[in-house]
Amino acid sequence: MSLRTIQRRKDASMKPLNQEQSGRIWKFAEILAKATAVLGSQDQAEEWLQQPAMGLDQRRPIDLLATQAGAEIVQEFLGRLEYGVYT
Repeated sequence: MSLRTIQRRKDASMKPLNQEQSGRIWKFAEILAKATAVLGSQDQAEEWLQQPAMGLDQRRPIDLLATQAGAEIVQEFLGRLEYGVYT
């Protein structure tokens, strides 16, 4: 969700998220929780999401989360990190 969308939603009344938005937020939460478990802290996980990753062709994990396919790639990469397989 873009910063502008977040600002609009904050300014609007407490309208519930639609199904797609809810799904994307849920997936982000799952990935953040996994990254926190793998990297040791939420601060480290948040920093990792913002940095280009060698195992993701120097793409930032947060950018990949914009699509379902990208989120799956990040999730698989975290699984490899968890077991010590970096490439």
